[in-house]
Amino acid sequence: MKIALPDLEEQKRMVFEQSTQEAIATLKSNLKAPTSPALTELDENEFSSKHLLREREGWEAPAPEIVRAYFKQFQDIFADYNTDNKLADLLGLSGNRRIREFKQGTRKVPYNVWRHFLVLTGRVPQDVITVMGYL
Repeated sequence: MKIALPDLEEQKRMVFEQSTQEAIATLKSNLKAPTSPALTELDENEFSSKHLLREREGWEAPAPEIVRAYFKQFQDIFADYNTDNKLADLLGLSGNRRIREFKQGTRKVPYNVWRHFLVLTGRVPQDVITVMGYL
């Protein structure tokens, strides 16, 4: 018995296409995420909004007050992440020490960690990268 399979390059393209379709479905699903109550911990107008920008647009690390308020709001709403350890794990950090340092302002939140959190909370859109070619 002989089974005809597409060549390896065609198989890769099929996997790529399937993954892309799954990503599109996720992006569409993200548009239906529930809306939560407004932030009440602080007045965001008292702070720069540069923490919402992309790096190339002039991003600056958020003030610790913003970090504390955003993290608290998230942890209050999503019980699965109600501890700093759980939040750290969600953000790809090991242990809760970094989360405490970010909240205290003794360490600035790195761009990639902060951007990931902002996307998770619907504060900024996900970046989609254009494929320039299959090499």
